[in-house]
Amino acid sequence: MEIYTFNKSLQERLVELTEILSSRGEIVPASQIKAEWSYHVELVIEPVGWQALWKIPRLICEDFQIHYPTIVVVEVEQVDFTDLSALVKIVAVQDEIHLPEKYDVQLVELYPTHNQENNALDVVGTANCIDQLRFFYSYLWMPWDIDDDDNTDWVFLHLETRIRLFFDMKRGIVSKETSDIIRSLVREGREVQEKISKLEDTISEEGESNEVDGGTACQLMKLHFRLQQIKREVEVLENPAMREILVKNRNSSLDNDKIERQKSKGKCVEGHFVWLGGTLEEMKEVISKVQASLPAELCFKISGSLQDTLHASDAGDVVVVGEGNHPIKSAGNLEEGGTIMGVHNVERTILSVKDTETAPSLLDFSGSEVLLDSITVDMGDLRAAVIVRSGTTKIVNCKIYATNKSTVKLGVVVLPDAKLIIENTVFDGLGTALVIFNNGEILMNNCSFKNCAEGIQLHDNAKLTVRNCFLGHFKEYAIRLETKKYLHGSESISGGPELLENISEISLNDCKFEANGKGHVTLKARTQFALMTKQDGTTNMEP
Repeated sequence: MEIYTFNKSLQERLVELTEILSSRGEIVPASQIKAEWSYHVELVIEPVGWQALWKIPRLICEDFQIHYPTIVVVEVEQVDFTDLSALVKIVAVQDEIHLPEKYDVQLVELYPTHNQENNALDVVGTANCIDQLRFFYSYLWMPWDIDDDDNTDWVFLHLETRIRLFFDMKRGIVSKETSDIIRSLVREGREVQEKISKLEDTISEEGESNEVDGGTACQLMKLHFRLQQIKREVEVLENPAMREILVKNRNSSLDNDKIERQKSKGKCVEGHFVWLGGTLEEMKEVISKVQASLPAELCFKISGSLQDTLHASDAGDVVVVGEGNHPIKSAGNLEEGGTIMGVHNVERTILSVKDTETAPSLLDFSGSEVLLDSITVDMGDLRAAVIVRSGTTKIVNCKIYATNKSTVKLGVVVLPDAKLIIENTVFDGLGTALVIFNNGEILMNNCSFKNCAEGIQLHDNAKLTVRNCFLGHFKEYAIRLETKKYLHGSESISGGPELLENISEISLNDCKFEANGKGHVTLKARTQFALMTKQDGTTNMEP
């Protein structure tokens, strides 16, 4: 089923959103923004009777214990203009899943389809209005805006600045690093705001019984302080002049640091050894292992913090990780290339999430050559363990797992034109172990899976070579191909690995399939929606 999509310019976005939010010529404070949207939505959106695709949000998929993403066909029975939501009746589902017959959903989760039973409805206008609403709340509205002073004009202060920031990030005018910082801060701000709302509800309930917990109140205060700090940082980065000053100063500082590092290490390649402590005998034993597995010409430094080491390292460096739990926020400059390797038992050398979960993944690689060797990756509450954006990433002798098992958690995501080589690796407790987007590639050898809902999900033109792997005991399917290329019509096909024999991009050698909940292989008819990138062309890791 095809949906309506809109690719608009900066000027088009600015003109239409200005008209929606301030056409009456009055000051529109932040507290009035939702009401302005309600007035507009009530005038434009059809109140009942139109069909749409509902992309079920991640958390709802988790509640229903269903695959993410799940997309179902719905019919709108009633629109709540004040709440910007709709009561929908679920008309058709692609998988054998159990959902309520009717459900309240946010309008921004709906994508009206081209084919409608009632041709008298203005579905194009409805789809355009929802697109405007989705763009606004996805990219322009910040979680701290609602606390703004009612005497200030939100539209005058923020609308054009934030639209320009969005398009500058989309066009690459804002550097990738600065864009990542902005996205990370906004993501954290939304998470903090959600925590604040939950704690305020808790305190409200406790207040009725006159037993407010002091620890809860203290935690709420800290969250408010953090949200204000995030707000100040983002406001600085929103300003183009301030961004330019910060980038120039940072580049100058980085250049000086790089020169100093080059002087200190001379011509040798730099290595880092992260050691959390132990006896001298244990250290000697570890150093012997390092000597046996790495080139002698490496210039090594010893550190007690993996996060500090990754932050200080350069692309191409080698980081050797000793036994223990190592909380990190990211791979630092090694995202652009380099090696992270353990020297102990894999199970006892763990990379985990540091502090708050502000990123979609723990490791995010885009270098020409990245190696992750003999490491356990504990993804905690993150959506994915590893994202491979470009270049070639190699994962060897590793374990990737989630302690809190969920159908929506992803192991490794390979984006278009990126390549993953993965060997002797275990996936445990994941929703989908591997996801390959179109033109991505995975070479997989001798890997195994435990407690996973699904093994491998791939899209048309993604390449997959699997050797000597046991693909069994999945809750759903071992391999799911989302395709338009190999299916004619909207019906899905499930069966054995023979379904893949005529698909040139997929090669299976010496693999065993056994006891999979819904089947070994499924070919799913891909909707236009399923493979879209984020609205207006921004990169999205999710299907």
